[in-house]
Amino acid sequence: MIDLGETTMTAEEIDAYLRQEGRFAAVGTVRKDGSPFVVPLGYYYDGDHLYLSSTPDRGLVKRLRRDPRVSVSIFDHEAIHGYVLVNAVAEEIEDPDDHYSLAMHHRYPKPGVDGPEHDRIWLSEGRVVFRIPTADAFGMDQRKATSVHALAMPDKPPSA
Repeated sequence: MIDLGETTMTAEEIDAYLRQEGRFAAVGTVRKDGSPFVVPLGYYYDGDHLYLSSTPDRGLVKRLRRDPRVSVSIFDHEAIHGYVLVNAVAEEIEDPDDHYSLAMHHRYPKPGVDGPEHDRIWLSEGRVVFRIPTADAFGMDQRKATSVHALAMPDKPPSA
């Protein structure tokens, strides 16, 4: 694990961060030629895993079926920010009754949109769900810094 001093998140802080509403994930997968491909996505988090849902014909599904290695970054959009990084192997799972797909979908409500109709359209092409373990997640939160040095160089102690 990377030590960023006082800005390093605890497991409990990572859990709270991933549960906070309004966050999205930048999901990195591997193309056939080995180059990275990153796409912004919503996610669902259950305390142990991130869940991603997509339609079967999307590139994300094709790339993860071919090579399930994934790198996920969930981060703030604020100037002083935090982030959580997850590097893991995604597992395609069954999703009886579209439980995880709908949980992810409902995490991001669309104001003024009819919920049941939007759910019907969301599920109309079928969904594929991937589960990503978060046991080795790492997080950094600059709001925990007690000095400018800790903000600028969190992994280096101040020089004397």
